[in-house]
Amino acid sequence: MITYEWDFDDLSYVQRKLGAMKSEARKVLKNAVNKTAVSARVKLRQEAQKRYTAKTAGINSRIDISRATIASPTATLNVKGKTLTMPRFRTTAPKSGVKAEVLKGTGLKTVEGSKNIKAFVSKVASGNKKSGKVTMTTQILQRVGKERYPLKVLRSPSVPKMIEMVYDGKQITSTPLKQEIERLYRHYVDQEIERTLNSK
Repeated sequence: MITYEWDFDDLSYVQRKLGAMKSEARKVLKNAVNKTAVSARVKLRQEAQKRYTAKTAGINSRIDISRATIASPTATLNVKGKTLTMPRFRTTAPKSGVKAEVLKGTGLKTVEGSKNIKAFVSKVASGNKKSGKVTMTTQILQRVGKERYPLKVLRSPSVPKMIEMVYDGKQITSTPLKQEIERLYRHYVDQEIERTLNSK
């Protein structure tokens, strides 16, 4: 969850700028916060797609916005989603073992566990008990031990984790997106002040 909100320092700044129209200050800040949240969702999606090899993570549909109001100064980005299966990222399956690249630019690396057990590609059946429908999906699996079974489905970062990484800039970008979005908020505040003053 990522939140954007104005504080009383922002309110004082806007009231000074608006002068006789200072009663519109809370509306100005509400609009600026909501514009920031909308722009943040776009930028977070773009940056995640730029940094990760996930093909169809459906990132935009997994980020919901709760908008600020005049009474409530906070806009919230709620990021949802479970971990993604490995085939959603860039993978190859040569005879030597499955290779995957999650972060762009890091190259394909052999997928293996702590006991050097290599992964492999297989079709996995999943069904709906009520409808009786069975679908087959390609998954990357790995044996838990030396025995044939049990098997585990290998997974990679969830959309919330990818968004967290690009937002905070954790080890994947020199400039955290958080800083850019904070600058954008300041821009929207000034933009809304100007728009309000010009509406007289």
